Amino acid sequence: MPDFQRLTWRDVDPAARPDVDLAGAAALVRSLPPAAEVPPAGTDWRLADFWWDRMTEALVERLGDWVVGWQHTVVIEDFPGRGVIPVWREVELTITTPAETLNRLAEAVVAWHELTVELATDARGRFAAAAPAITDSSGDPVAWRAVKAPGISRLNPGRFTRGVPYPASLSWADVDPRDWDFDPATVATVVATLVTAESLPAQGADWRLRDLWLESVSIGFAKRYGQWAVGWRWSVGEGDLDGGPVGNWCCFSHSVTTPEATAALVGAALIEWRDWLEDTADRFDRFLPLAAGDLDGWERAVAHLVTAVGDRTQYESAWYSCCTTVLGWFLEAAGIAPGEHKKLLDHAIGGRFNSWSEPDPELIASVAERLAGQAAGA
Repeated sequence: MPDFQRLTWRDVDPAARPDVDLAGAAALVRSLPPAAEVPPAGTDWRLADFWWDRMTEALVERLGDWVVGWQHTVVIEDFPGRGVIPVWREVELTITTPAETLNRLAEAVVAWHELTVELATDARGRFAAAAPAITDSSGDPVAWRAVKAPGISRLNPGRFTRGVPYPASLSWADVDPRDWDFDPATVATVVATLVTAESLPAQGADWRLRDLWLESVSIGFAKRYGQWAVGWRWSVGEGDLDGGPVGNWCCFSHSVTTPEATAALVGAALIEWRDWLEDTADRFDRFLPLAAGDLDGWERAVAHLVTAVGDRTQYESAWYSCCTTVLGWFLEAAGIAPGEHKKLLDHAIGGRFNSWSEPDPELIASVAERLAGQAAGA
C-alpha cells in the first residue's frame, strides 16, 4: 500500500483523474470484496485496522495511489512554536453498522478528492499564506507546498484505546501489595493458560497482533490477581513500556522465543514486579507516618526513594517516570490529597531528571527539599 507521507503532487493531482465518478463512490465502496466482511461494532481497533487496510488496498487497486489520502484531512490551526499553519489530521471513522461504515468511507474518499481539487487552486485562500517563501521548480501548486512544508500530523489518541492501564497511571491503592493476595506458586499454571503455542504470535507478526497478545496476557493477570499485575512488563530501559523496574521482561522482539521459554519469562516478570511492589511498601513503612511539619523526615524519605528507584531502573530511558510514580504513591500513602500530587511533583522535579543520567546528590537534595517543603504543610 502506498505511503501517504511519500505522495507527491503528481500522485494526487485531480487533473490526472478527470473521469473519477464521485457520484458512484458509495456503490464502488460497496462493491469491493472486503465490504462483505465489515467487522462487528466494538471490534478491537487493532483488528479493525486490518479490515481498513484491506479496504484501502482495494480502493488503491481500483482508483490509484492517490486514494490512500482518504484517511487524512487538513485543518488550519495555531500550532505551538510554528504559528498558524496547515496540519494533517486523521479522519476519524468508527465501525458501526455495515451500511453506515461503508457510506462514511465513501464520503471520506469524496472529501479527500475535493480537498485535492482545492489544493490545486487554493480557491478558498486557506493555504497561500502558509506556503514556503522560497519556490521550487517542481511546478507544484502553492497550496500543496503549503500543506507539505510543515509535515505535521495529529492523531486521535482516543482511537487507540487500551484494555489495561499504563502502570504509571495506577494509584497506590491499585498496587499496594498488602491489599492483594498473591501466591507465586500459582503463577506457572496461570501463565500456561495465557502463553500457548496457539496464542503466541510469531516474531514476524504484525505489530498489532503482538500488541494485542501482550494486552491479553495483562488482562488475564489482572482478572486472576488484580489490576496491580499489569505492571509485569514495565521493563528497564527502552522496553515495551519505558523506564520501569522489571528486568526479566524487555519487549516482544527480545523476550519472545518458544512458548515454554516465553512463559517462563512472563511468569518471572510478574513475580519480579510483585517483589518490587512489596519492597516499595516496605520502604514506605520506614518513613510513614510522618508528623505534620516534619521537614527532615520528608526530605530523607524523598531522597531515599529517588535513589532506590534510580538504582532499580538503572537511570535508563524514562526512569524518571517510574520515580515520579513512586513519589506520587508515597504522597498518597502519606495522606496527601490526590489533587495535590501533580502540583507538588511538578514543583519538586520540574523536568530536572533526564534519561540515561544519574542526578548528582545536590539535585536529589534539591528535589527532596522542594517536595518536603510543600508536602509537610499540605
